[in-house]
Amino acid sequence: MTSLTLTCIGRQQNTHDVVSWQLAPLSGSLPPVLAGQCITLHTEIDGQPECRAYTLSSSPQDACWQVTIKDVGRVSHHLHQTLQVGDKIRADGPFGDFNLTALPCERPLLLSAGSGITPMWAMLRDELAKRPDADIRFIHSARSPADVIFADDLAALAEAHPGVRHALILEEAPADHPWIGRLTPAMLAELAPDLRERHVYLCGPAPYMAAVSTMLAELGLPPEQLHQESFGLPPAEPATTSDHFWLTLKKSGKKVKILPGQTLLAALEAAGETMMAACRAGVCGSCRCTTTGDIERQSVMTLSAQDLESGVALACSCTAKGDISLDY
Repeated sequence: MTSLTLTCIGRQQNTHDVVSWQLAPLSGSLPPVLAGQCITLHTEIDGQPECRAYTLSSSPQDACWQVTIKDVGRVSHHLHQTLQVGDKIRADGPFGDFNLTALPCERPLLLSAGSGITPMWAMLRDELAKRPDADIRFIHSARSPADVIFADDLAALAEAHPGVRHALILEEAPADHPWIGRLTPAMLAELAPDLRERHVYLCGPAPYMAAVSTMLAELGLPPEQLHQESFGLPPAEPATTSDHFWLTLKKSGKKVKILPGQTLLAALEAAGETMMAACRAGVCGSCRCTTTGDIERQSVMTLSAQDLESGVALACSCTAKGDISLDY
C-alpha cells in the first residue's frame, strides 16, 4: 500500500455538516485508483497520532483525490476544524474491493444513505465516463433536502445522461416530494421493477444496510447480486454474562478482559490501550496484529494465506473464542 504526502488544494462545504477536500500530491502523480476505493488519512490530535479511513468521492478521471467527510467522530471533527487549503496531510492507499471494476455489471442499482453516497458518486461518474449511455438506477436516502450530499451535481448528471434515473428518499420533505419517509420494499419495487435482473451496490450506516439487505432478499434478489460496503461495523454485542476470556499483551504481559462477541480492538480500547485503527470495518488493514489462541475473524481483507497461517488478524473485526495472546 502506498504512503504519500498530499496538499489540500480545495475545500468545499457540501451541507451543514459535510465538507469535501481536494488533495493533490506534493510531486509526481497519484497512484492508480478504482472508483469506490478508500484512503487512510493521518493527523495528530492533542499531540497523539490519529488516523481514519475515508472513501474517495473523486473518480479515477479526476486530476486530484477528493474526500467528503461528515462531521461525526473524533478524527472527522478535527479535520473539519483544522484542514485548510495549503495544508499537508499524509495518506495511505488506495485500498478496498467495493467497486464496479472488480464487481462489474451492465445495469447497476446503487443504494446509499447519508455519507454512504461517497463511493456511489465516484462509481456513478466513473461508469458514465466509460459508458455514457449506461442504464443505472440510483436511490439515495437522507434526512432532509438540506442533508443530500452532491444533490445539484447528481441532478445535473442525471439530466445529461438519460440512462440514469435517480430518486431521493427523504424523511423530512415538502408534501409534494414523491418519496417521503424511509425506504420500503414497495418503494424499491416501484423504483426498480427489474430489481432481480440488476446487481445492487449498497453503502450506508449499519442499520440501514441491514434493513435494506432484508428487503432485497424478500424481493427475491439473488444474494450473489448484492455487493455492500460499510464503514463502521455494527456495535459489538458482547454476551450478557460474567464469563470472559483473557487477552494477554505479549510485549507488556498485561492481561485484558475480553467478552464473548467483543472485538479485540474494543477490548483493548476499553482497557485504555491505544492501537492504530482507521476504518474499523475490517477493510484497511491498519489494525493488523499477531494472535496466538482460538479466534474468529469477521474479515480477512488485506490478509494473505501466509498471514492467516501465522495468526495475523484485524483487531477491529476479530473476536476471541478462548484465552489468547496478542502482539501489535
